Amino acid sequence: MFAKVKDARWLFVGSVILQTLIFGLGSAITKLAYDSVTPLWCMVLRFGLAFLVFAIPFGGHIWRQLRAARLRDWLPAAAGMAVSYIGANIALDLTTATNVGFLVALPVVFAPFIAIPVLRRRYRLYHLPFQIAVVVGLFLLCSNGGSFSFGLGEALALMGSVGIACALVFGEKGLANLSVVTVSATQVGLTFVASLIGALAFEPPLQVTAIEPVAWGVIAFLALASTCLTFALQNVALTKLESSTVSMLLTGEPIFTALFGWMILGETLSFIGLAGSAIIVACVIGETYLDARNAAASQTSPTPAIPNVTGDVPSVTFG
Repeated sequence: MFAKVKDARWLFVGSVILQTLIFGLGSAITKLAYDSVTPLWCMVLRFGLAFLVFAIPFGGHIWRQLRAARLRDWLPAAAGMAVSYIGANIALDLTTATNVGFLVALPVVFAPFIAIPVLRRRYRLYHLPFQIAVVVGLFLLCSNGGSFSFGLGEALALMGSVGIACALVFGEKGLANLSVVTVSATQVGLTFVASLIGALAFEPPLQVTAIEPVAWGVIAFLALASTCLTFALQNVALTKLESSTVSMLLTGEPIFTALFGWMILGETLSFIGLAGSAIIVACVIGETYLDARNAAASQTSPTPAIPNVTGDVPSVTFG
């Protein structure tokens, strides 16, 4: 029975959807913390707490795996995650949450191309129309009927998007040799170290007593739910789903951000924003269906074992 549950693809799809819901809520409330703590120090507190959650119960397991692992098994994915979170969180302090949401949700564009050299995975043409359509949908959703500008904040958010794509692709590769706990812990730990270096270098000293209770609540939620839980959900999904599929599912994050922004911050969503949401949902459903059908075909179609005239066994690829 456990094997049937393990092979249920929809469970892994659902875990990424839950991840996007948590990310959306986290994006909507992060700015509440910035009223009394700067972005990088907020990251230090968030990821420091999250790393303790991984290290205290699993420290021995993580250390044993890292001693036997190669740097390339975990460092690229961890570095990509650090870049993504630092870029996106600084961007939230420089531009609107909607612009950040649009740009950070673009790993769907980058991940399939990064996977070509890293995973030796050929690009499937059916990705292209979905990628184009989802970018249009994200633009409509996050512009929300207004204008879309591009400045330093947007550049940092775009850098964060590339970082997420790298974390997904290299994470999928690293999970072949490391556990979900180890990969997640290295991503959290390196993000903490990078945030601490940045905070010490570029921000004023942390005033712990000045942090308001609501900010502490936001930091606790971001650390426990929007970091520990979401990293675990994402890496568990990558053991069953391709990084391109996970990146497509993650495009639902701005939808939840807009929903929670309306509920918590009083932001509104125009008809154009709703149209963008509908396009994104349609793309996610279509891409997930085609990926599932392709995976099923790869698992059920037999590989010919009759030698050809040269004596070699012909190979079959499915795309």
